[in-house]
Amino acid sequence: MSILRWLLTLILALSFLVTGSSCAREESEGLQAKSAPASSQQQEQVQVKWLGFNDGLAKAKSENKPIFVEFYTDWCPYCKKFQRETIRNQKVAAMLAENFAYVRFNAEDSKNRIKYNGRSMSNVELTSSFGITGYPSLVFLDSAGQPITMLSGFVPPDQFATVLDYIQQKCYETQISFNDFTKKRNCN
Repeated sequence: MSILRWLLTLILALSFLVTGSSCAREESEGLQAKSAPASSQQQEQVQVKWLGFNDGLAKAKSENKPIFVEFYTDWCPYCKKFQRETIRNQKVAAMLAENFAYVRFNAEDSKNRIKYNGRSMSNVELTSSFGITGYPSLVFLDSAGQPITMLSGFVPPDQFATVLDYIQQKCYETQISFNDFTKKRNCN
């Protein structure tokens, strides 16, 4: 199977995992999130610290970590739900803090400029270059900033933790399908 066909299969499999849909306008909420406690055994809550796009690329490169980019809009109710239920989940927050450079990216901000692949772009231009049309869009990049996969819509915490584990273990490099990974929880 060619790598392109394999990547398309991976994207399709991950898309079936998603249970949300595109957004309709709603008021915005705060951007940074504290994680909700998962158990009484954990004394401190992990706070998810998101970075700007270029800072996320630099962190990923220097720490050899994958990048998780959450493309959102201020009016999107599913973006808010993803922040409230998934990002604030203690298990998800801990996985992001330990294993990823986390970037939260306002897809409609045309004032800020970022640099990606040698080009200077606005947030709107970068969003378009990734082919994003619905929110939230959850993009994973490797430590060099190259795309791994993308999910669209709301993903519940337990399913998102499985996706994070799949990406963190670099199972996409061994070409194990996401479905096989969910059965074994490892790439071997």
